[in-house]
Amino acid sequence: MKKLLTICAASLAFSFGPTVLQAETTVRVGSIQSEEFYMNPYIHKFEEIVREKTNNAYKFKVYYNSTLGSETEMFEQMQAGMLDMMFGYSAILPNYVKETEIIGLPGLLSNFDEVHKVMNGPIGEDLAQKVLDKTGVRILWFVDQAHRNVFLNDKDVKSVADLKGIKLRSPNSPLYLKVLTTMGFNAAPMGFNEIYTAVQTGVVDGHEQEDPGMLAMKFYEVENTAVVTRHMYQSAVWEASEKFFQKLPEKDRQIFLDAAREAGIWFRPMTGLDAELAARKILQEKHGVKVVELDQKELNALFGPMVDDYAKERGIYDYVVKVRQTLNK
Repeated sequence: MKKLLTICAASLAFSFGPTVLQAETTVRVGSIQSEEFYMNPYIHKFEEIVREKTNNAYKFKVYYNSTLGSETEMFEQMQAGMLDMMFGYSAILPNYVKETEIIGLPGLLSNFDEVHKVMNGPIGEDLAQKVLDKTGVRILWFVDQAHRNVFLNDKDVKSVADLKGIKLRSPNSPLYLKVLTTMGFNAAPMGFNEIYTAVQTGVVDGHEQEDPGMLAMKFYEVENTAVVTRHMYQSAVWEASEKFFQKLPEKDRQIFLDAAREAGIWFRPMTGLDAELAARKILQEKHGVKVVELDQKELNALFGPMVDDYAKERGIYDYVVKVRQTLNK
């Protein structure tokens, strides 16, 4: 609450007129990631397109490293109209719209052709509308992100059985907790900005993330083992407060929407499997991280019964069916 009040006070310095935003307008953007994060080029490309198409009417000020709070806190700031935009992640969306859990169900989106067909197609549009209706936060684009793996400190892992009991940081998400406990982990929910210190002090044994993110955030300084699990896919999410969006001139709203899509397609070659493999090579060769490949068939066998049971329990099985029909699975 204290952080929220601080942001509220700070936002007065950037307050806009009651109806239409005036140029040059400063757009305040939140991020839990560092200034070196591998996905930041998406933000930069979006800004470049918007500035070009609006004659430099907007200046984007990005607050990195959870400066404005946790991802949930910043999401709530967007709901209140105190933060304009955020580079967020689909992991927290089920806290507001349960149907968004389909994004991370193991094996449902197994490659990027499937990701694009679902997340950047009619199903993604439907999910974004649900988020907007329920929260007042507009998803401009679901941005590609590499699949997730596990990173540990001083743990000897050779098989899936060796994961049992390892204390792993998890986002505070029912799906993450279910996936990680299914794998055998002792899942510990905590904020992303707490990971480094928690691993360093032994509060947890490691965390799970995509390889390029692990590299960019320098977690290799406190974790020396990469366990290739590819246990789930999570999308990055380019979001805007609807209160901010509706203050934009009508022509600029469409520019923002078009720029989000254009930047997303432009960014695709920089993430995904190629980025995952390139980052893993650097982690291994430059930073001495040991890489362990687990048996994917053994992992899939764990997740097989879980996915349908979990989806039915959460009341989202109809969306699982929609995705499978879309992908002919």
